[in-house]
Amino acid sequence: MNEKEARVYVDLLAKGRAVGSSKIVATTKLHGQFVYNALATLEEKGLVKHSVVNGRKKFQANTPERLSQLIDEKKIIAERTRDMLAEFGHKEIEQGFEVYEGEGAYMQRQIDALSEMSESKDILIISTVWGDMFKGLRPDFFDNYEKVREEHAVGIRFLVNEGLRDIVERAKKSRYRVNYRILPEHKSFSGISVYKNTTDFALFGDPITAFSFRNPIVTQGYRNFFEMLWELGKS
Repeated sequence: MNEKEARVYVDLLAKGRAVGSSKIVATTKLHGQFVYNALATLEEKGLVKHSVVNGRKKFQANTPERLSQLIDEKKIIAERTRDMLAEFGHKEIEQGFEVYEGEGAYMQRQIDALSEMSESKDILIISTVWGDMFKGLRPDFFDNYEKVREEHAVGIRFLVNEGLRDIVERAKKSRYRVNYRILPEHKSFSGISVYKNTTDFALFGDPITAFSFRNPIVTQGYRNFFEMLWELGKS
């Protein structure tokens, strides 16, 4: 946690009950936006939960034992990454970085990324947003994407929030090699896609922007991270 997140969390622990954000602002003396941002991050980490009372959100701290769980999770990722780095030794690693801005560039990146995948492997996607182009609103793109994906025998595994359950259930039934698991409810307005040697970070703003980072070691680290979350997700 950063300093502001820690102050908000300690304040909630001290209160020992569910309260509105205004009470947290009053006792921490933090600007409201800092409190809102900290609450969102703490909730994603499982350190804070909320309920809705009379149409208003009330926040409450989860027990500090969750901190130990977070440390254990990071330790697992660190150990897996350490073992992976040991395998690479002193080999020279190819690395690259590209930016794709706008819907057209983003859609072309999706098609190009399929060509780097090994046959019968899965694209790994973590997201809370389902882009319009994948809802059938851009059939010129979607039909071609699915055709190329099937030709390359590339599957997709999604980690999404509860709000996307209906969409991924339909995708699993109607699309080629799609599977999913559900993470706790959260909103990120961004997505992570893990390919063979490349990890893409998509920001669903206006315009949509994707950052593509090519490095097999870093990508394997995100693949390890995905697999850990997959085990924790609900089907």
